[in-house]
Amino acid sequence: MTRKLEFFYDYVSIYSYLADSQLSKLANADVVFRPMFLGAVMEATGNRPPGTVAAKGRYMQRDIQRWAERYGLPLKVNPAFPQNTLKALRLALVAEREGCFDAVHRALFDAMWTEERNLDDRSVIDGIAADAGIAADAIEDPAIKAALKANTDEAVARGAFGAPTFFVGEEMFFGNDRFEFIGAALSD
Repeated sequence: MTRKLEFFYDYVSIYSYLADSQLSKLANADVVFRPMFLGAVMEATGNRPPGTVAAKGRYMQRDIQRWAERYGLPLKVNPAFPQNTLKALRLALVAEREGCFDAVHRALFDAMWTEERNLDDRSVIDGIAADAGIAADAIEDPAIKAALKANTDEAVARGAFGAPTFFVGEEMFFGNDRFEFIGAALSD
């Protein structure tokens, strides 16, 4: 029996990239991808990006390398960081609607964390959309904008303060290093 695992993430979050790479290992999970705008979540909760705290920023540089090595992932710290990922998050919602989510989702994470591309650059979004055979202009659809806002508001209302955040039912898990707990919750 599979259980629903909601994955709230943002492409700007390195820890979301790391966590995303492990989702396929959860055999008993029906993963529901829930893009959210991390900047709005942090603002609503009073959280701050780790890089804005000097000691956390220094630690994080080594930490993400350790996790990437453990997971066998390519990783390049994007020089255009932080980025506004609204367009990318909306494109993910369009791709879900159009039935090509997996390809677009992977391309967006790769653009950010292995190709050093700027997801705030409309030409990057247009190129990823074209490769998937969808119209990038759909990111301006009011329904897509509303869906992203609804995901973000819901994440905050349910207790999220950063990314990645996971829910099994109403039980929340934060971070890329919670898969043991998530696996147990999925098995309950």
